[in-house]
Amino acid sequence: MSIETKGPVDCAMCGGKAVFYRALEGGTYFRCQECRGLFLHPTPTLDEMRAYAEGHYRDGVYAEYVAARSLKLATFRERLRWIKKYKSSGKLLDLGCACGFMIEAALEAGFDASGVEFSEEAIRAAAPSVRDRIRHGDINRLPAGEFDVITAFDILEHAQDPIASLREWAGFLRPGGLLVVASPDTDSILRKVMGSRWPMLQPFQHTFLFSGSRFGGVLARAGLKPLEVREAKKVMTIDYLIRQLRIYFPRTVKVYQAVRKMFLGATAIPIPFRIGEFLAIAEK
Repeated sequence: MSIETKGPVDCAMCGGKAVFYRALEGGTYFRCQECRGLFLHPTPTLDEMRAYAEGHYRDGVYAEYVAARSLKLATFRERLRWIKKYKSSGKLLDLGCACGFMIEAALEAGFDASGVEFSEEAIRAAAPSVRDRIRHGDINRLPAGEFDVITAFDILEHAQDPIASLREWAGFLRPGGLLVVASPDTDSILRKVMGSRWPMLQPFQHTFLFSGSRFGGVLARAGLKPLEVREAKKVMTIDYLIRQLRIYFPRTVKVYQAVRKMFLGATAIPIPFRIGEFLAIAEK
């Protein structure tokens, strides 16, 4: 790696000075000293990111996600209870909706829900009851000012220009509509403890990672009114969590598997886990 690559460089989110953070296979992350965000520099192209993601989808990345339907629904139901504190009904759009679990939960909660997803593999995995509510492709063909709520869970970190993306999404909202974002939190203790093994460091996937405590400023720069930023949780069983960690902690997983039979019942209980992400809600 050249000296020039190690920076400092201008932060693509706030314009502050960013210093070298981590070099990983596929890209180099920088950390802004002002907004505390992380970003890849240089940013991978859309074609590179799309090819990488589609390769993962073809390899069956959604199989485990689909199998965890009950856990995903439990997570989304909890998030919808929070959303309904601010808006109890209306047209809801889930960006990057995968196989439509958020749509299912939102319909249950009384919203007129639909979604957008670029992966045909994911759409094929959707339940027949919601598949027709999923638009295939990008969001450029969406009508302006149509939705009361837009959710974007684990999406913004993939953006080429996060401020521009937030403004674009806000354009699809009616006046007073809500934008709800979930994204990895650079303030998370997991990032500090895991270092280069933090799972959210994913070149060709995660171009921008944000500080939850300063995300209100990101929303404001996009012309939105921040209402609340809180810690995100996802409902998982211990078994499911361990499967997610097997790449990063193979020895720990082997120990767990060796003693798992002694705790078989407990490992299947759904539990809300802190996952090192934040949830933010903002008003247009």
